[in-house]
Amino acid sequence: MTLFHDILLVLGIAVAIICLLRLVKLPPILGYLMAGCLCGPAGLGLFHSVEGLSFAAEIGVVFLLFTIGLELSFPKLIAMRRSLMTLGGLQVVLCTLSILGVAMLAGVDSKAAFAIAGAIALSSTAVVTKQLLEQGELYQEHGKAALSILLFQDLAAIPFLIIVPSLASESANIGTTLSFAMLKGSLVVIVLMFLGHRILRPLFHQVALARSTELFMLAILLVVLSAAWLTETFGLSMALGGFLAGALLAETEYQHQIESDIEPFRDIFLGFFFVTVGMKLNPAILLSQGHWVLLLVLGILLIKGIIIALLARVSGLSLKFSIKTGLVLAQGGEFGFALLALASAYHIIDTELNQIVIAAIIISLALAPILIRKSKAIAGFLAPLLSKESALVEDITAIEKISDEINQHAIICGFGRVGQHLARFLEAEGINYIGLDLDPKRIREATAADEPVFYGDSTQLHLLEAAGLSKARILLVAFNDHELALKTIKTIRRAKYDLPILVRAQDDKYLEELQLAGATEVVPETLEASLMLASHMLLLLGQDPQRVNLLINDVISSRYSILKAYFKGEDEVDRMESFDENAESLHTVTITDNAFAVGKSIAEILSGCADDLVIKITAFKRDGIKSHSPSLEVILKPGDIIILQGTNEQLYLAEEKLLKG
Repeated sequence: MTLFHDILLVLGIAVAIICLLRLVKLPPILGYLMAGCLCGPAGLGLFHSVEGLSFAAEIGVVFLLFTIGLELSFPKLIAMRRSLMTLGGLQVVLCTLSILGVAMLAGVDSKAAFAIAGAIALSSTAVVTKQLLEQGELYQEHGKAALSILLFQDLAAIPFLIIVPSLASESANIGTTLSFAMLKGSLVVIVLMFLGHRILRPLFHQVALARSTELFMLAILLVVLSAAWLTETFGLSMALGGFLAGALLAETEYQHQIESDIEPFRDIFLGFFFVTVGMKLNPAILLSQGHWVLLLVLGILLIKGIIIALLARVSGLSLKFSIKTGLVLAQGGEFGFALLALASAYHIIDTELNQIVIAAIIISLALAPILIRKSKAIAGFLAPLLSKESALVEDITAIEKISDEINQHAIICGFGRVGQHLARFLEAEGINYIGLDLDPKRIREATAADEPVFYGDSTQLHLLEAAGLSKARILLVAFNDHELALKTIKTIRRAKYDLPILVRAQDDKYLEELQLAGATEVVPETLEASLMLASHMLLLLGQDPQRVNLLINDVISSRYSILKAYFKGEDEVDRMESFDENAESLHTVTITDNAFAVGKSIAEILSGCADDLVIKITAFKRDGIKSHSPSLEVILKPGDIIILQGTNEQLYLAEEKLLKG
């Protein structure tokens, strides 16, 4: 019953803390860490079955790596082999050597310094992949680079686990032991691949034929846990087994069903993992050695962040993505705790130093979700500061040279896929253009193709003026970054330039804000996709093409007003990250028997509203007949259905007015 007691305690405290953290928009991982620290052995000592929680934590990491494996089949891994081996290998070697050197300069014994360097060099697979998955960035450029490094780190854990105990014995043959372990590990991976390719697809085919959800779930758990058990039995990590099982199942047609079924197990067990990490922190060490702990945290973040960012840059990533990769992997990792425990057991590192390093790794883990979430903003701030000023001056000269030769041209801000599509249309019509972009690789490729595209931040007025802003015919904002788009528009309008500005937006969330800032037209991709689908739908239904064209033009001319609001689902209402208090939606109100509005006209209701209450009625339905423009004189009666449009607050107040007065 002690394990059951601990699980209830974890769930209760974690729920309370996470609810509080969500109010200030902090990641839930911090809640689990705080719960573990508060109730762990060094805190209030409320946990009784630490081993049981630790096992649940290991299973959580196994499930996490399994879901990552589902997204990365072996063909994809083979395609990633260059970044996996070179980027991952160099990161582990350089970070280990750098931290080893710093530790020895600080007076730490060489053996203890190596154990500390190994513990710090590897990052947290659990924290990084979970946070990147939540942000939808795991398969962006920096996410893929980070994943390559993390996968190599999981493999690099094996040599560290062999070398550290060997340091306690001068006579141990590390080379032989290490070679044997790597051979054994390779054999396990080959066996798993051989069995997986021949067994898994037929197995899941038979399970699927049974049409039993329970059997399908049991089969998934059997495969995942069997692979984890096999790798652990042969001295590898359980997480590696979970990853290999996922990579094998990624090649089957059941990939997406498996992913959705395993997700609840993954998230619950991962919570236990973060709790056990928090349990390792001794608050007393923060009081006695807090200055050393904070100095070490700063050192971890700076050394790892800079080395990884430089490696990512050398590997071909843009400066901005390189900085993001460094920020994503700057923290210590869960593997460090296992290595430090091993070093402590073999008396390689003294207790106080061990606790200082553990505390620093935990604090870096707590900071990691915040750094990952803010990586875009930090990289956006640092990238322009770190870019070469001389190259920028050369670009301005080149821009001015081109703009002097043309007139009535277009300026394209952002030369990604959308910007290049626009450029093709301009070329077809014989209209000149100048493109500005911040991706060095893209600039190199475009320049090699003799495209008039230059490195430049479109929010900088002097760059826009160098591109011929005063004589340009139109400016196109083609990148998908709301803040940069807004800043670009404001910069141009503040300088009193009145040329048309056409802005690309991912959705209609910031439509009005961009229009108010001075955008001539804003084209939301989601709404345009809806219009395209609607036009094809109506044509396929046999509607007159001229009528369809008229309908579409009416929607565009009204600036998408009828498409802005829609009925929100639970997933959108609960998604805190995308919550916007000014966003409008639709809401249905049914007039009840004793509602305030019964017997009153719509005009009476509207006239009795407070000045700050806006009631927008988009539709009215009575006796099965629906009207989109109801008469204000209609008398409301029970059973009438009114569809309102507005913000969450407006909808709440309007419903209160209709039902309660």
